[in-house]
Amino acid sequence: MKLRLSILAITLLIAGCGDGNEITQPPPAVGGTSQSGGEQGGNGSTTSGDNNTQLSSTQAIEKIVNAQGMEHATELDLSVFSKAEFSCIKDNNLEAVKGYLINTQDKLNHKELQTRLCKVAELYALGSKQRLTFSLLKEVGIKGLSGSDGKVNDWAMDELMLGAPEQAFEWAKLQKLVDDFHYNQANIWPKQINISFDDGGALESIYQHLPLFDKYNATFTYYVSHYFLIDSEKVAEIAAHGHEIGHHGTTHKHAKDYVEKNGLQKWLEDDIFDSLSAMKSDGLDVTSYAYPYGAYTRETDTELKKHFSHIRKFASWASVNYRGERSDRPITTGLSIDAHRFNLDKIRHAIDTLKGGETLYLATHVIGKTPNEWYITPENLEAVLKYAAEKGLKFCHTNECMNFKSK
Repeated sequence: MKLRLSILAITLLIAGCGDGNEITQPPPAVGGTSQSGGEQGGNGSTTSGDNNTQLSSTQAIEKIVNAQGMEHATELDLSVFSKAEFSCIKDNNLEAVKGYLINTQDKLNHKELQTRLCKVAELYALGSKQRLTFSLLKEVGIKGLSGSDGKVNDWAMDELMLGAPEQAFEWAKLQKLVDDFHYNQANIWPKQINISFDDGGALESIYQHLPLFDKYNATFTYYVSHYFLIDSEKVAEIAAHGHEIGHHGTTHKHAKDYVEKNGLQKWLEDDIFDSLSAMKSDGLDVTSYAYPYGAYTRETDTELKKHFSHIRKFASWASVNYRGERSDRPITTGLSIDAHRFNLDKIRHAIDTLKGGETLYLATHVIGKTPNEWYITPENLEAVLKYAAEKGLKFCHTNECMNFKSK
């Protein structure tokens, strides 16, 4: 018995001995790579490039398809795309293509992905920003440029165009511009409200109700007409309280009719320049203008832009739709909250549905009842101020409204 055990022990000892170089390796992974993810060279190092050159066409296609939305897409080199017969992928667009693969959320099949990557390469090769059309960006899979109704989100498109380079358009960077827009709108940019009062005749009522605005830490814009006929010291006091003073015509002329009868230059001389100069000489920072009667032409818009940073029109039709608008626009529309148009439920709905970067522009005239309908009661005004404050809206001057991104 002892002899048998001794022979067995000697046999096992001999079987376990070798020359020191007979190390067992794990089996290679699919595609010729080891379990560590690379092929071992003669010096023991792993070489991803060498591994890629040994792929079959089917394996190369599988590797590209599986790289969608994955960080390991960085490991793909030109040989993989060549083996997969993605002939549109070249040295000069390879990094842009890999950027797409890393960041995309789409999971496309072979043929769909081949078409998409060629579009990404085509995008990168465009020589001009003006060729970045919505249809092309949609084809390359840029998301967030349209709403649920399929219509173009002009603001998202504008933000993309604003931030895009002049050439060499990388999909990942363009997608980030759109993603940043939606993030900023949802989380960063303020929701704003601008309340304005028109006409020199509104001065006394506005002055008397300054404490009401103080109560809600609210500001407003007062568009002054007939400056030479009203108490300029009270106008200055309103400005000193932190409110904005705008221009509303020297004598409140109907711009469209006056220009048609007398010409553009005569209108500027008679209803813009004199009082504007006087207001500025009195120390008022006047940068915005509101059209009397809301009457305008393209010609007057163009000319006024030379003298004001913000122009406000006016809407007082029976079906006025209270809603916010983009704050970055230099020409906006004040929505009437005068007595005959005031609808608190609709105003609250407009406040509730505001998006970041939007401003709700509301316009009225005298505070307190008058013989006509161009007024707002103190009670209705306070209801608006209170609800806007409760909802955390930012009360803004026109320049502040427009420069919301700098806050």
